[in-house]
Amino acid sequence: MNKKTITGIIIALIIIVIIGVVYFASSQGGGENRVLDNQTPNKIDGNAKSLVVYFSVPETDDLDNMTQDEENSTVVVDGEVLGNTEYVARLISEQTDSDLFRLEPVTPYPTNHEDLLRKAQEEMQNDERPEIKDPIDISEYETIYIGYPVWNADLPPIINTFLENNDFDGKTVIPFCTHGGSGLAGTPSTIAEKLDNADVILNGFELYRSDMESAPEEVDSWLSDIGVK
Repeated sequence: MNKKTITGIIIALIIIVIIGVVYFASSQGGGENRVLDNQTPNKIDGNAKSLVVYFSVPETDDLDNMTQDEENSTVVVDGEVLGNTEYVARLISEQTDSDLFRLEPVTPYPTNHEDLLRKAQEEMQNDERPEIKDPIDISEYETIYIGYPVWNADLPPIINTFLENNDFDGKTVIPFCTHGGSGLAGTPSTIAEKLDNADVILNGFELYRSDMESAPEEVDSWLSDIGVK
């Protein structure tokens, strides 16, 4: 076998491998959703009409004599007691000029810590979908920030209700969360799996409950990282 023949065989094999790689990559595309991470900046239109939707359960609204659990779930701003996620949601809304909407269940959650844990565990074990009080119409918004506390390393059930009962086709969805040590816990990927035709940002915002004092700077930095500011 001469050198020309060997060279031709090698080139042919290289072409076959390249075609195979391209075909495999295209076949893994799945649905229509595009998942955007921190390697794809400036894909978010900062001028698009945007909405910050959040779920938050502060375990008290009383400034005085807070228990440790109550302190963990709240932050006091200018004398007002806010839930951790509520505070972050307000910051994002202010820094992006977004409308703000709080998800509340028809049946309120208990504020007692142990009772809340039991209720959350029950809903998640039973795969429940709590009914949302006064649902919002999201049709006019192009970008939607979705905020939540991470429960048992997953989305709170009421977030599933919101995701499953709205049309997110063509919208950009940006998750953010507060937590007690779990980080995002893969929740942006869970959201992406549910929203086939939305652009979901995997590089969501997360803030540990003991770091709430740094929230303004952290939110500002994150918004810059994902190309909003």
